[in-house]
Amino acid sequence: MIKMSGLLTKNSNALKILMTEDLYILAEKKNEKQAASAINTDQALSNIHNRSVSETLNPDVANRIAPTPAQPEKNIVFNYLGENTKHFLILIGESEEMDIHPLKKETLLKIMSAKGMELRDLAVLNINQYPGVSYDDLLQFFSFNKLVLFGIDPQEISLPPHGINQLVQMESVKILYTYRMDEMISDTHKKREFWNIMKDF
Repeated sequence: MIKMSGLLTKNSNALKILMTEDLYILAEKKNEKQAASAINTDQALSNIHNRSVSETLNPDVANRIAPTPAQPEKNIVFNYLGENTKHFLILIGESEEMDIHPLKKETLLKIMSAKGMELRDLAVLNINQYPGVSYDDLLQFFSFNKLVLFGIDPQEISLPPHGINQLVQMESVKILYTYRMDEMISDTHKKREFWNIMKDF
């Protein structure tokens, strides 16, 4: 049945008369999907490129994305003799004692009493009990303004090397590197040499 008013028909002969041009069927939906997929891929690649360029030009962006973990702070507690009331740190190197040998302690206190100081004025630390400790670690804990190293190599606590019985000033801290205590006990000359520096230290 032909219904011409609305130009609707199912008759093949009528269609041949009405449609004089060739007709082609296109897979539009498939092409649209492929085009949309290509556009999405291009956008994704563009976003990755832009983000990479942004991170390269702006290091802060990269740092916010992958922050570096903070280093844990050292929290060292030292076991020492004295009360450190004068902020005067003395380092010794006892391998067999936790603190200082009684004879060395007696000799040290005699020397310090000649300067008008007592044990409570000092902090006497056996550095051998704390391997790997640095000058900065000691300074942070003791807040000293004077430091004497009895037979301790300055480099053991991350200080530059310097001569024996020579005063060194590091900012507000006076440093003296001298003989081991047992050397001075057995050698009067070394004890006198040390005292000549210590009396004005």
